[in-house]
Amino acid sequence: MMLRLIMFLLLFDGFGGISGDLDRYDIEIVTPTYFGVDALFALNYEEPAYITGIRALRDDNPGLQVTYQVLSTTNATSTCVMMKTDVQDLLALWYYRHKRKDSIPVFLMSGCLEVEYIHQLAKAWNILMITTGNADVTSQDKVNAPTWITTTLYPSNYGQLYRGFLERNNWTTVASVLDLDTNGPAGYISTSLLVNKRLREYGFTLASWTRTSQEPDAIVAELDAILLTIREISRVVLHFGAAPQLRRFLIRASQNRMTDKNYVYIALWPFPHTNFGRFRWQEFDENDVTVRAAYQSVILLQIIYVDQGLQTRRATTMDETWTAIARNSSLLKLTELPFAYLEQTHGAFQMLGQVLSNLTKGGPNESSRSILNSGRNFAAQFFSRTFLTDNGPITLNAAGVRATTSAFKQFNNKTGELEISVIAREQGDYSYEWHTLRSPSWYGGNYFPPNEPFCGFTGHAKICRSDENNSTGTVFTVCAVFGGLFCALLGGFVIARAHLARKEMNWWLITDAFALRTEKKLRNSFL
Repeated sequence: MMLRLIMFLLLFDGFGGISGDLDRYDIEIVTPTYFGVDALFALNYEEPAYITGIRALRDDNPGLQVTYQVLSTTNATSTCVMMKTDVQDLLALWYYRHKRKDSIPVFLMSGCLEVEYIHQLAKAWNILMITTGNADVTSQDKVNAPTWITTTLYPSNYGQLYRGFLERNNWTTVASVLDLDTNGPAGYISTSLLVNKRLREYGFTLASWTRTSQEPDAIVAELDAILLTIREISRVVLHFGAAPQLRRFLIRASQNRMTDKNYVYIALWPFPHTNFGRFRWQEFDENDVTVRAAYQSVILLQIIYVDQGLQTRRATTMDETWTAIARNSSLLKLTELPFAYLEQTHGAFQMLGQVLSNLTKGGPNESSRSILNSGRNFAAQFFSRTFLTDNGPITLNAAGVRATTSAFKQFNNKTGELEISVIAREQGDYSYEWHTLRSPSWYGGNYFPPNEPFCGFTGHAKICRSDENNSTGTVFTVCAVFGGLFCALLGGFVIARAHLARKEMNWWLITDAFALRTEKKLRNSFL
């Protein structure tokens, strides 16, 4: 496929030209991205952070020669899936035809489904790669991903987070449903695929479905079919879809009598943003009562959880600046800005600027050049460090991966609100530290349901089957009757013998008369 490479060299103000001074470091920052409205990682929404980020980097390093390019295949609307298909051709075209000969390249982008494909090239070309929105478990492995740094607040391994929560509650048999409308948030796709893959690797019994229908009647029919199948094999359902899709899913589950204390629906909320909808029961329609009751069976996982105090302080710093930039931009935005993503992108530029400042403050030298010219060595400068940014500190572990914090919420039936019950804080070794804020409140009880009901998923476990119970009862009855008769006969025999014994104490002796009669009969028989 023929690609058209669009370079936005002058998209943002504050870019320096290319100096003729060959002794200066030549830093070439590249962002492969796309225009689109299907995901908040698109340039449409990230643009303000790219602008403020490169400004901050240049302000902190006035002596550096830095250029910044946004690469896209087209200036028309694209999608996250299309970007995954095109990104390697896009980067190869830039690398072999447009990259400056002696520049020090850096890939810095939010990233959508294509991050693994970008990583393949970054590793092969030995280029530093920083992702700020999406990540993958591969980034943890510095043998296979030696140049990959990530500042995202999303876990690099969603599977480990889900695994920890499921194991805490002894749930090992799980159903997974990707329930997404056309042009729905693309992040649910990658997350569901990753979680399903990891849970199977961890030994969970998992069945998965992807709802494909898009017409209302067909959606209802497909969801009913999925739910009826789930009822036969599981009681714990992982739902991957935005709030409107969860609402519809719960309505169908209620219609199929699958919203009681025995069913658990673990829904996913990346972070508070209108793109994912509002996870609440009240929409002021005829289904509110049904959905309110069904929400008692919901556990909501909020992936990006930020302490409220930090969130308040952050909101007073950059939000107004980003909003003003977006307001004056010509790029289409259908929803509010994803401030949680913008923080990570802006912070990544500042972190890069701090590393560059440390390496170049003494002027060009062979030691610094050897580090900057190797993506592996360049990436190592980020390991096990805490960086101070405009939106607070960012700490990376020994693999250049940021620790994340997530929250699990439960429905409070008294208030009608979802409230935080457990906070999971990722540790340096990717395990989780669990903080319980409130005990489970599940349909009036203090315990979540078991992995499998006592009588099995179908209610026909051997121990509970009525026909086998009847057969067993019949056997017990017959045995009891015959046992009673035997005991009666045995008792009668014992009583008769006792009576005879009392009548003649020597009843067992042979009398003289009996002996004479016997002797006479024997004698005659021989004659």
